Amino acid sequence: MGICARSQAMEISIPAGGTFDPFLLALKPSIQMSPLPAWMEGPAAIDLEFGTVEIPIAPLWREPAVEMYAVTVVFNDNGDGGPSLNWKKGGELSAISYSMGEVGNAVGLNSRTILLPQVLTKDGGSLQISCEGSFDTLLSLAVRPARQDQTAVLGARRTAALIDDSFQVFDDREVSGSQRVPMAGDIRAGTIVEAELSSAVEPLQSVIEFVTPVEGNVEGATIHLEALGLDLEAELQVSINSKIIGQISFPAFALDDPSLVTDWNGRLIVAGWRKGALFIPARHFIQGENILSISLKRSEGETGRDIFLRNTSLHLRFTPPAFTPLPEQKIENRSAEFHLKETPQAVDFQSLDPIIPHMPDDQLPALQP
Repeated sequence: MGICARSQAMEISIPAGGTFDPFLLALKPSIQMSPLPAWMEGPAAIDLEFGTVEIPIAPLWREPAVEMYAVTVVFNDNGDGGPSLNWKKGGELSAISYSMGEVGNAVGLNSRTILLPQVLTKDGGSLQISCEGSFDTLLSLAVRPARQDQTAVLGARRTAALIDDSFQVFDDREVSGSQRVPMAGDIRAGTIVEAELSSAVEPLQSVIEFVTPVEGNVEGATIHLEALGLDLEAELQVSINSKIIGQISFPAFALDDPSLVTDWNGRLIVAGWRKGALFIPARHFIQGENILSISLKRSEGETGRDIFLRNTSLHLRFTPPAFTPLPEQKIENRSAEFHLKETPQAVDFQSLDPIIPHMPDDQLPALQP
């Protein structure tokens, strides 16, 4: 390990790894780094003075099997926007994400995965993670190589941009580096209604309630939400009209996911926002106002980390209206029938004028024998 006194930059060089190996860097509680994979141009550099980490990445042609890169950053989110992400090439910086975290909401342990634009990485350069003034909030990061694949996506509202080892699908808006766009009102698509309960970031102390009016014949519903800070053994229980329906289920995750970190008490926790859902049978709804509650059941041994929810919505499926055929119309008989008003008279051939004019017999031409 070398330390440059002028800028307090550290460069760590360790043996090289494989083509599709990730590059992992832990900063807390101590600096630990994985072997350098083949797609890295050189060792990573940590600049304590400017609060940056730079990871040199080779041009894509150097490793043809690698076509894109995804970076996952784990940090303590104080509500100031969190780390920024840039691409450095020839002394010029190109912004990928101005703020990877929340703005105005101090949610604590957070994580964000961003897909690096291929237009930047194709010629090589350096990925720069910057936490100027708050470098101590940066906990760890991982850069993972990816390959492109052909994926068909049903529907037009979402675009799949990244699929991880657990087949969890990330929408392009999630991994683009831009700020989150909150939900905006209810959406109706045929017999499906997506009702917004709360799009804002809200703390969950013990229980949170939503009033959901229902009009019509409901066939079933699903509650969707995103949770942050939830212990892996904790539960989010859902009740409707004071009756417990079940608990929110979350998708599986890989045990080598860089967002899976060790808490201060030695427990595993998935940093960042996780999407969860629960199906609700139709029999639990009543016509009119329904009280939907989400309550937190903490696990044994956890230290009481703050829990936050966002993008909470209820998707309802209604019975389609019954098909009513058009009233029958009387079809007129339009068959081709002809009715003659009177019977035609017989033809008198004697009364017809001859075709050849009449001539006297003595003027007729003589017939040749």
